[in-house]
Amino acid sequence: MILLLSLSFRNTPQKIREYFAFGNEDKERLLKSLCSEELIDEAAVLITCNRTEIYVSAGNDRSTSSIINIILEKCEEIIGINIENLRDYLLFYTGKSAVSHLYKVSAGLDSMLIGEDQILGQVKDAIEFARECDTAHLYLNTLFRDAVTEAKKIKTETLISKSGVSTATLALKAAKDVLNSFSGKNILVIGASGKIGDIVLKNALSYDFVQIYVTRRRHNIDMSPNVMERVSIIEYNDRYDYIKNADVIVSATSGPHFTLTKEHIQENILPGSKKVFIDLAVPCDIDERVSKLDNIYYYNMDDMKKFADENNEKKKMSIEKASLMVEEGVEKFLKWALFQENLKVFSDATENLEKEMARIGEKKTLEHLFYKIRDNGSLEALQSIIDILSI
Repeated sequence: MILLLSLSFRNTPQKIREYFAFGNEDKERLLKSLCSEELIDEAAVLITCNRTEIYVSAGNDRSTSSIINIILEKCEEIIGINIENLRDYLLFYTGKSAVSHLYKVSAGLDSMLIGEDQILGQVKDAIEFARECDTAHLYLNTLFRDAVTEAKKIKTETLISKSGVSTATLALKAAKDVLNSFSGKNILVIGASGKIGDIVLKNALSYDFVQIYVTRRRHNIDMSPNVMERVSIIEYNDRYDYIKNADVIVSATSGPHFTLTKEHIQENILPGSKKVFIDLAVPCDIDERVSKLDNIYYYNMDDMKKFADENNEKKKMSIEKASLMVEEGVEKFLKWALFQENLKVFSDATENLEKEMARIGEKKTLEHLFYKIRDNGSLEALQSIIDILSI
């Protein structure tokens, strides 16, 4: 049985999601703690800026409610507090629904921005991390591998990922809507060494910003002559000095504390200057009180959802095709899992058939087998076997 506990933008406010934005040390601690429990065989955790999802594999005869309680207890041990009404913010999936959910997540069908590309790499990283922690084995390895394979196929055969497929793209679009144009404007990207920050930087280079200020390691940036003219790498500690000149400020770090506070921002901007602050981090990088300042526009990950609606509307046909492909992939995995769980049944049946063939011959043995299926199986099962034999 595959079981999944999900906290995502669909059902969980950002303030709650922040508690579950575990770093690698806490993720490893969680995974090993889960697999130390008798009821849980395997575990993997997927963490992105919009979700935390915990996948476990357990025997079919094990209590779902007991496993859910264990997961919640282990999470709260790491968080260090009991979150009031936590279950109100969670979604639970088991069996086919859990498998289907991972396939949809991997393909970008459950993302805030339908078809986003970044999630596929995050799914790969999640199962790789679980393997390194020795908490993912036959079932989760196969599930994640097949989900990733199907997601790649969907991205190749549909248009689901062909336009506006990153939160960074949406963020800059939101800023452009405020400023009307980026011509003559400057942007500051804090945390450009990270995955999201790197995407923001690449997107920024495609616009006509005059100057792009970034806090990142020099050896991680394309320092071609064209880039060198437009990109200035600054020290993180000097970030406030550049806010005065920047029209768009994007922060996307993985740190636990604010990169920008209201008081320091207020001290470093000119009265009346229009600026857009975009926070793409979980937990938040930018003090949301900045939105109270005049001519300041502030957006965080929760705000990005409304900017995704228009993009998602354009992809309806691709979503329908991708959803059908997901269903086919899910059925394929479930058939593999069912077969895997019943290997002994097939082995015993093969042995019994061999004995019967030796006793009464092949033809009689097969006739008896078909009569047994007819008399004991359901009408649907019998029809399925007839369809297979007719191929």
